[in-house]
Amino acid sequence: MSSTATKEAPSEPERRPPILRRIFQVLLDWFVASRDPFKLRSTFLVLLAVICGVTAFIGAVPTLIFGHDDFFILENGWRVLLGQRPQIDFWSSWGPVTFLVVALGLKLAKASPNGIGYGNAIFGLLIGLWAYRLGRNRLAPVVRVLFPLYAVLLICAPYPLGESPKASSHAMLYNRYGYALVVLVLVECFQAAREPKRELEDCLGGISTGAAAALALFLKANFFLVSLPLIGASLILRRPARKRVLGILLGFGLFAFLILAYLRFDLPAVIHSLRTAASARAQAFSPQVPIWVVEANPGLFFLVVAIGVTGSFLDRGKRTWRDELQLPLFAALVYLIEIALLSTNRQGPVWPILPVFSLLVASRMAYRRTESSPAILESRLPYHATLLLLCGLVFVPQFISETAGLAVGAVRKAHPSQAKSPVRFTEPRLSSLILYDSPGALKSSNGSVYTTYVNDGTALLRRYCDSSDRVLTMDTTNPFPYSLGWQPPRGGIASPAFNYTISAKFRPSFDAFFGDATVVMMPKRPAGNPQYNDGFYAIYFPAILERFQLAAQSNWWDLYKRK
Repeated sequence: MSSTATKEAPSEPERRPPILRRIFQVLLDWFVASRDPFKLRSTFLVLLAVICGVTAFIGAVPTLIFGHDDFFILENGWRVLLGQRPQIDFWSSWGPVTFLVVALGLKLAKASPNGIGYGNAIFGLLIGLWAYRLGRNRLAPVVRVLFPLYAVLLICAPYPLGESPKASSHAMLYNRYGYALVVLVLVECFQAAREPKRELEDCLGGISTGAAAALALFLKANFFLVSLPLIGASLILRRPARKRVLGILLGFGLFAFLILAYLRFDLPAVIHSLRTAASARAQAFSPQVPIWVVEANPGLFFLVVAIGVTGSFLDRGKRTWRDELQLPLFAALVYLIEIALLSTNRQGPVWPILPVFSLLVASRMAYRRTESSPAILESRLPYHATLLLLCGLVFVPQFISETAGLAVGAVRKAHPSQAKSPVRFTEPRLSSLILYDSPGALKSSNGSVYTTYVNDGTALLRRYCDSSDRVLTMDTTNPFPYSLGWQPPRGGIASPAFNYTISAKFRPSFDAFFGDATVVMMPKRPAGNPQYNDGFYAIYFPAILERFQLAAQSNWWDLYKRK
């Protein structure tokens, strides 16, 4: 009987855990396993080089939507390249950071529109190296690579945040830069450095956060403002570190000093420009906007709650109130920051910060597993697997979207479609810029219509003006100085938009607006949205008639010369 019982005992394969448990065990082991530092660094550097190389290859991506935004970038990058300073020589709601990056790209590209991609590649390279160094003593090995790659893709993927990855465009490029800076602040504020050399890393991390905040301030002010609560929360919820605080002050002070030196320390002009833009935007801003954003994005709330609640059990063995409150409060901050940025940026429903927060939670889980005994690992496997799955569901889709956007842009650059761009720019320096006709895009600001709009204007200017003229355009962008290679006027506004960058009450004076312009181009069919142009024209067009006289006309334009 004993022999028979022995033969009928369950075989070894039948004692294996369920297949799903085995899959998650393998996945967790892979995610948590330590990596050879050299191989890890080499893998990251190779992938970083690929992303930046593809971005430089794309240059100016064939554009499906918001083609006029290409000229917003090129116009103001051209101003900076020729020595003008935003908020000093012309009014701007944006600080100089974006325009400096574009100006560098234009310099390298010999003023070709491909300079947009060159600038993105350089800025992406710098942010990628910065993010990798920041995560070196803070993040688990796999996260140490994923986080900087995601930050680089945030900068380099050539499509507007919140749109489909197939909607290739450089529109709202500055928002991508801003989010990349905010996630640098988030990582340092949320995740303290680990041994060894923790004090040194705290100091370097503080410098990183201060520098990122300063760049955000001189990029677009709302990204700086959302960085402040992250820094404040970290000072309360993390153990006090004097060197870190000194590092934050040093990093912010140094970078702010350098940018203010570039702006000739004209702090009153900078403050006045930012206050004017904020006041103008407030004219059309309603307290209902954040409520509408919350109602339109219910998934964001549930994702944040799921990660915050699930991840809060990671530190159940710790007893200090800081450790107990840190993750839930940072989760709430991330949610509020996403809502604030969605409410103040003109972008679609996308949450670029939450994927990084999910990576930070996953990194903590990885460290908890490396510090636990085999018995605890076995008992907590379902919990850790669930948490990893949840973090993956948040991070992976956005990571894939950014990667797909870059890939789509590269394919379109390699194989431009003649059928989708039947009209090309006639100015030689615009030959690498292609605007596609797209059924879902606003026709007046893209494709054949906008290309014809620019071509007609440049032809009119070449007939009646010369390179000594300084051209101002009464529309949301001024494409002509860059397109013709002429000196831009001092004065004007970077993308005038009524109740967005100016209002009836908060705006430049007529003298400041027209500056030293000798020619004003008045479109018969403006590219900008009427809601942004109508109020703008009501204020400034009468002043044109006082200072300028009609000198020539075409199908698309009225050309006024200074009296």
